[in-house]
Amino acid sequence: MADAAEGIIQVSKGGRGFVVAGKRERFVVTAGHLLPKLPPFHGASPSSERNFAKLLGPLGGRCDVGAACLFANPIADLGVLGSPDSQELSEPADAYKALVESVTPLVIVDLPLKRERIKMKAAWEGTARLLSLDGRWFRCTLWASSRALWIKDAAEPIVGGMSGSPILNDDGAAVGIICVATGPNPLIARQLPRWLLDEIE
Repeated sequence: MADAAEGIIQVSKGGRGFVVAGKRERFVVTAGHLLPKLPPFHGASPSSERNFAKLLGPLGGRCDVGAACLFANPIADLGVLGSPDSQELSEPADAYKALVESVTPLVIVDLPLKRERIKMKAAWEGTARLLSLDGRWFRCTLWASSRALWIKDAAEPIVGGMSGSPILNDDGAAVGIICVATGPNPLIARQLPRWLLDEIE
């Protein structure tokens, strides 16, 4: 479990994100509210409107690495970042690559949800781990619906600065991300875009 902290990086505004490995590149999954702004709602918007300078850095370090927003869901509070365009922004792209390749990527898994007919009954309930601000893992209980997670009985308080941290199952794989102290928090295997899930499988 200690190695899992290596996959987590700093995101500006006092938050975190974690790195996942795709077939061709690495991505950062984070809480959407940590983005400086939402990119324009246009598939052909200029890259300058989707790139953010000085957004990422090593965990606990200075955020001086830029990234491009590849996906944002303001309802689920989820964002995916990737490399700035290497043709237009070669130095920022190199800095991004160096940062995400300096950590061990995490694996994303889905939860084995049960179909429940009883309203407000958990589709899954089990234990998980969260990372404190000082780098210690602590236990909690998760309650899951078909799209979101709620955190219960955390061994320590969930505090500011933990936003964007992964919620890990007992095997050390990411199942969710902290956006709201207790929830709802995104069940990421069901909230991330299909293209990303295909890329990292």
